[in-house]
Amino acid sequence: MSNSYLPIPLKEKILREKHDQLPQIMRKFNIDCWLIFARETSTTPDSAMNFVVGSDVVAQSAFIFFIKKDEIRKIAIVGNFDAETERNKGIWDEVIAYDLGIEAALLATIQALNPEKIALNYSLDDYSSDGLTHGMFLVLENILSEFQDRFVSAQPIVNVIRSNKSETEIGLIKEACQLTEEINEKISTTLDIGQSETDIQARFHEEIHNRGFGFSWQREQNPAIDAGKDKDFGHVLPQEDNFTVEGQTLHNDFGIKYHGYCSDLQRMWFFGKKTDLPEELKHAMDTVLEAIRRAAKRIRPGIQGYKIDKIAREYIISCGYEEYKHGLGHQVGIMAHDGGCMLGPLWPRYGNGPKQVIEEGQVFTIEPNVKTKNHGMVSMEEMVVVTSTGCEFLVKPRKDFIYIHE
Repeated sequence: MSNSYLPIPLKEKILREKHDQLPQIMRKFNIDCWLIFARETSTTPDSAMNFVVGSDVVAQSAFIFFIKKDEIRKIAIVGNFDAETERNKGIWDEVIAYDLGIEAALLATIQALNPEKIALNYSLDDYSSDGLTHGMFLVLENILSEFQDRFVSAQPIVNVIRSNKSETEIGLIKEACQLTEEINEKISTTLDIGQSETDIQARFHEEIHNRGFGFSWQREQNPAIDAGKDKDFGHVLPQEDNFTVEGQTLHNDFGIKYHGYCSDLQRMWFFGKKTDLPEELKHAMDTVLEAIRRAAKRIRPGIQGYKIDKIAREYIISCGYEEYKHGLGHQVGIMAHDGGCMLGPLWPRYGNGPKQVIEEGQVFTIEPNVKTKNHGMVSMEEMVVVTSTGCEFLVKPRKDFIYIHE
């Protein structure tokens, strides 16, 4: 079986862990009903279903979580061909199967529950909470016309259920990071001057294929491979005519998908001995590593994401570099960019993500970079998990370049 997919026993364990979290989350945001409404999810997925449903559906389907006093009721309303799958999971209090259409069963269920609010998966700010299509929203407006004034965004619920990783999820992400480092170390032994970016990327692809892993983001840009002083880092394809050079650097941005969960790490190599490293590159790397250290030291539950970005950004500027043109870090989970709270500046492009509060169990990247005058860009990316008192690195953070020809 491919190591990129989540095995069924682990999937079932995570579903139960997430269902156990739901009552506290819904009470926290004073939402008594969360309704996930979807169809043909293999074509048009709602990613929130990964955490509380765990499978695709074909026909129009409603998954309802309802809180009343100290109890939660969990109801699945699905087409007849999907009903047996949902019953076999053992996670629903009731599975209602329909033949002709969902309208009557859904309306009768909501009327019986009579919730004060009906949280739906739409959001203006967070893409990971925006899984309800416009067409399906219109269908819901028609079926539940008498309840339209109770519709609210489920973004607060989706953010937490997705972002606050369970023990099993954290274990899988940590293992993905460790395996990513293993591949980096193996490829390091094959690196030499005069190799093209495309050739180096192909070696990573071969290793990923041989191990049965998936890619944290699109294959063509994973890993990003950047050789020499003239290549700016970013979402750029590797080049056939750009080669590793003695006395210059190589950078990668690399992530695998292991059992459904992602890694996202950046590493840098220098082609030469440590004693050959130009002072300009040493100062740049020291600056980046210190920015990571300072940010990680201040990460803790209850602080807004933009405040962590500000710590790293201001330090890099104080060292004489221009500020990096992106956020300091994003959450990682079933996707490399997993939505929710981010460590970023208060720029319009990031919406309310940087204003959100960091919480225990969230997994973030920390990825500042600087641009030198004569030797190009220097960057490093680590991953941390938020604990009750701070954060922990998921793999041992790098302290320097990796030296080729040491």
